[in-house]
Amino acid sequence: MDLNLKGRAAAVAAASAGLGFASALTLAREGCRVAICARNEDRLQAAADRIREETGSEVLALVADMSDAEAPGGFIQAATDRFGGLDIVVANAGGPPSGEFADKTDTEWALALQLNLMSAVRLFRSALPQVTASDQGRLVAITSVSAKHPMESMVLSNATRTGVHGVIKTLSMELAATGTTVNAVCPGVTKTDRLDELAQQAADQKGITVEEAFAERAATVPMGRLGDPMEFGAAVTFLCSRQAGFITGIGLAVDGGFTGALP
Repeated sequence: MDLNLKGRAAAVAAASAGLGFASALTLAREGCRVAICARNEDRLQAAADRIREETGSEVLALVADMSDAEAPGGFIQAATDRFGGLDIVVANAGGPPSGEFADKTDTEWALALQLNLMSAVRLFRSALPQVTASDQGRLVAITSVSAKHPMESMVLSNATRTGVHGVIKTLSMELAATGTTVNAVCPGVTKTDRLDELAQQAADQKGITVEEAFAERAATVPMGRLGDPMEFGAAVTFLCSRQAGFITGIGLAVDGGFTGALP
């Protein structure tokens, strides 16, 4: 199937590892030129090198922290200058710390809102002129199944990811007439560095091994296993394709059946 992505320009935030990297790599495999950003320069350059080696695609790598108010706009401008425009923007940021409501301070709330909600707002706002000028404009936010299925001890994620979905739905209606689609992709229990951290926390709290913590996580998934980041990247890439041009305003769960909410 030709996804009509060859030669398209994509910007993927927080893409040095995990779901952001998987999304950038799968887009590049379909022929996209990709701009990626992350905070850690060494990991970022390693990710860029791997994408170039595996796909032969053009890659722009920019050190940027999405919690910095100026960073999203700077990233979009750099990608636009390099590629002469943008067709695709994928908003992504690391998950906020886990923990219960009573333990979360105003500072933690403010940081979570900046990183997980406002980074997406700023990326999309900065990219509106470019993606709406494209004949295949695509805005995608990587969120979490916590936006559909709030999870215990994940109050910061539950609240901020839901806010992103409010933005997605509103923006999808505002941009529908331009043909630009706006969607979220919601990962479930997927084997990433973030899951490694959560498994270690669970192991420490329960006095079990990390392997046992992973097994507990996998047991919550009807398919009985953890997700592969590349499966997630494939879902993001499909939503950026020509074939997904009539899909907008949705939150697509990639979670092995975990989410109990109606689709």
